[in-house]
Amino acid sequence: MLGACSKSNEADKLPPMEFEGVKVDTPRLMAEFMNASPPLQKSVNDAVTKVRYKLYLEAMMGLDEVLKDPGLNDKQKKLIAQVVGQLKEVFEKAPPRPN
Repeated sequence: MLGACSKSNEADKLPPMEFEGVKVDTPRLMAEFMNASPPLQKSVNDAVTKVRYKLYLEAMMGLDEVLKDPGLNDKQKKLIAQVVGQLKEVFEKAPPRPN
């Protein structure tokens, strides 16, 4: 039983990544969905990849789709909402992308 408790504590301690001077909890988000269904894992991983490529708007849209999944628990919903909020701040601070 102790092992299960320490895993969630480790996920909570993962340092956030920084984009445009804003800390974004993408490592914690990925850790939270490590045991989720494969489609959910893929959606979250795709969104995090988009963040790394500075495709912030696309990442937010992907996470909004994940939020619609009825199988999410409250912790997952709260974390996704938190990351989306952080990404909105990043998006506002990011320089415009050339066409």
